[in-house]
Amino acid sequence: FITAVKFGPEEKIREPIHSLMTRMDDARVHVRQQQLYMLSLFNCVTRLMQQYDLTTREIFDTEKQYLDIQAAIGKPEKFESWILGVSFRIHEGINRERDNTTKKVILEARRYVENHYQDPSLSVEMICRELHMSPAYFSTMFRKVTGQTYIAYLTEVRLQKAVELLNETDDKTYVIAQKVGYQEQNYFSYVFKKRFGISPTKYRGTQNG
Repeated sequence: FITAVKFGPEEKIREPIHSLMTRMDDARVHVRQQQLYMLSLFNCVTRLMQQYDLTTREIFDTEKQYLDIQAAIGKPEKFESWILGVSFRIHEGINRERDNTTKKVILEARRYVENHYQDPSLSVEMICRELHMSPAYFSTMFRKVTGQTYIAYLTEVRLQKAVELLNETDDKTYVIAQKVGYQEQNYFSYVFKKRFGISPTKYRGTQNG
């Protein structure tokens, strides 16, 4: 039940709730026992709310809606409807929290790239050590949030910095290559030409011309 609420989708949430309620009904347990089972499910959802810092205001439209649990305990149909609605809302809240956390992490990663793009050894592994994430998960999330791979993003940052240096300084191409994280001037020129369709030297010529 908890796994279903955390990860969804809604149909996966509906299944265990309905199954639990059916088993409860089939067992023909005493009303008091039935109330205890329902309360344990209620405790599950409140623990999930605490775990993800979800307030009652985020999950319930009114305080009455929250307190409706008292009227629903011991009445299977009412309780199933109540717990189902609450579970859907918690699932949505968890997704929001997850998305916000992911976006914050990716923002931190982008800032890290901005501050360390000059380092030739800058890699996914280095950033993931900083962010305490697995490289595979980070790569998936980075692409999902930014629409590009980490390598593509790093290359874009480095090349934009190279363009600034070509426009604003008289540094030699090999010096600019090193300043933006490329140890090999030839590789830098190859990547630059692939991106802009022109070599760094010719690019500077067109700007100065």
